[in-house]
Amino acid sequence: MDSLSICLPNAPAFTLVQAAPPPPLAGWRWLEQKISPDGAEMTGCALVTLRGAGIREWLEGLEAVLTAARHTPFARLERRAAPGDEPLSADLYEGWLEADPLQQSTARGGFSLRLYLRHSAVWRKAAAALPLSNASGQRLEGGITFYNHHDGESGHQNFADLSAADLSGAQPAPLGLHLRLSEPPGSSFQRVILSAGSGLQWGGEAFPHVLEGEAALPGSDATFTAVLTDAAAGGGAYRRVEWTRPDSAALLRWTLSAYLLGFCAGRLFRPVLRLSGPPPEGVYLRWSLLESGGHLLEESPPSPLQAGHTLQATAGLNLPPRWLPAINPAALTLELRAESRDSSTKRLDVDFIQLLPAEGWLQLDAVNGAAGDDLWVDGDYRAAFTLHSGGQTAFTHTFSGAPPRLLPGLDYRLYLLWETESGSPVNSRCEVQAFYAPRVKLP
Repeated sequence: MDSLSICLPNAPAFTLVQAAPPPPLAGWRWLEQKISPDGAEMTGCALVTLRGAGIREWLEGLEAVLTAARHTPFARLERRAAPGDEPLSADLYEGWLEADPLQQSTARGGFSLRLYLRHSAVWRKAAAALPLSNASGQRLEGGITFYNHHDGESGHQNFADLSAADLSGAQPAPLGLHLRLSEPPGSSFQRVILSAGSGLQWGGEAFPHVLEGEAALPGSDATFTAVLTDAAAGGGAYRRVEWTRPDSAALLRWTLSAYLLGFCAGRLFRPVLRLSGPPPEGVYLRWSLLESGGHLLEESPPSPLQAGHTLQATAGLNLPPRWLPAINPAALTLELRAESRDSSTKRLDVDFIQLLPAEGWLQLDAVNGAAGDDLWVDGDYRAAFTLHSGGQTAFTHTFSGAPPRLLPGLDYRLYLLWETESGSPVNSRCEVQAFYAPRVKLP
C-alpha cells in the first residue's frame, strides 16, 4: 500500500501511511484483518511506530479525527496501492487506539501502539457518468431524454439501456441519478418510480413492458367496459371498467405471451398502472396469473389505490411462476381483480400498465408538496435532494425501496415514470444522467 488516509467532510485528510512518512510516524504494519460474518465490514489492526518529537501532538490529532469519524456517516478511508494509482475509498465506521502489549516503548524515545479501523469491506472508485442509450441518442453521458410513457410513437421511450462493458469493478454498486424535468415547464417531481432490470434485451429484441388498457378483455365481474379516446392518454385512448361486486371482482384480462415471459425468466415484476381518472375510494387491487384452462397459478398481495395519484404501483408477481431455464414458458393470462367493502358502482379508467422489474426498485415522493424540477439521487447514502441556485441542498423526497445495484458483466435497462402537480402527463419529458462508482474487495 502506497498511502492510507482518513477523510472527513470539510477537513484536510489525516495521513496514516505514505511512501516517505513524516516524523513522528516511523513505521506501519498490519497485524490482522477480520471480516464480519455477513462480509460487509472489515476490522483491521495495525502496529504504528512513532519516534522523535511531536508524538503527543500526532496522537492528539489522530484521536480527534477518530472521535469525529464516530459522529458522522461521511467519514471514509482513502488508499492508493501504488504511486499514481486512482484512489479507492471505503466508509469508515469507527477507529480506536490501544497500547501495544508486546512493545510499549522502543529505544531513542520511540513508542508503539495498535490502531483499529472498522470500515466497509468494499472499496469504491470515484463516481463517473455512465453512457445511456435509447431512441433519443446513443451512449450519451451528459443527459438523455425520457418520456413519461411508451406507446410505440417514434422516440417516445421511458427507458434507457446500460451496457455491461461500461460497468467495471467486481462488486455490485448502487446507481446515482440526476433528473431534470424539462416539460412541462414550471412543474416539479411529486412522485418518481425508478426500476432497473438485467437481461431485458438481446439480439436486437427487447422485453415488451407495456400493456395498454384498450388491449384488455373484460373480466367476468365487469358490469360495463368501453374504450374512450383521450389525447392526454398514452396511445390516445384508455379503457373504462365498472363493477359492483365487493369481494374479489374480476375486472380486466391481458395475455402474457411466451415471448414476453421468456424475457422475465421467473423474476419478480411490479405492475404500475397509469389511470386516466381519479381512483375509487376504498378499493384494493390484486393480480392473478392464470394458465390456459383458467386455473390460478399465482396471486399477488392486495394493494390499496392511493387517492390523488395517477400512478399506482402495485404488488409484484413472479413471471412466470416456478420458472426453469430449460423449459419454454407457455402464454398466461394476467387478471386484474378488485376488492372493496360495498356493492356500489365503482369505476376504474386504465390507460396503461407497465410491468417493471423489481430487481432494482425505488419510489420517491415529495415531502409535503416540496418543489423540485432538478433532482439528485445519491445511491451510496440513499438520499434524494434538490440543489438550489444559491448552492443550498434541500432534501425534498422520501425513499421507498433502494437505488438499483448494478452488477458488473450484465446489461441493464433503466425505467422511469413520474408525477407532477398535474398528475402524470404522458408527454412530460425529463433529462437523465446516470452515475456509477465501481466497487472492489481488497485485502
